[in-house]
Amino acid sequence: MAEVSDTLQRLGLTACPVCGSLESLEMSPFPVFLADGRFPEPGADLTFAVRVECGTCGHVMLFDAQRYRTGDEKILMLGLTEDEESPLGE
Repeated sequence: MAEVSDTLQRLGLTACPVCGSLESLEMSPFPVFLADGRFPEPGADLTFAVRVECGTCGHVMLFDAQRYRTGDEKILMLGLTEDEESPLGE
């Protein structure tokens, strides 16, 4: 996610385009799924997006996650989320 954040900043996303807030843009660590067509039909396209939200005005922006990974790198992996994992020793 740090790579995505750096890329978006280099492209000029340093402030909310709606309210102009410089400090309230937050990137979600989880992807957004967008279905183009009826889901889960076989012909539907599924897009994984990076979600950026302004904490001040609530403006939400979505960016295609595939542009921020290499060809063989997986967007989703099976396993426990950080909230489900227990610290070592427990």
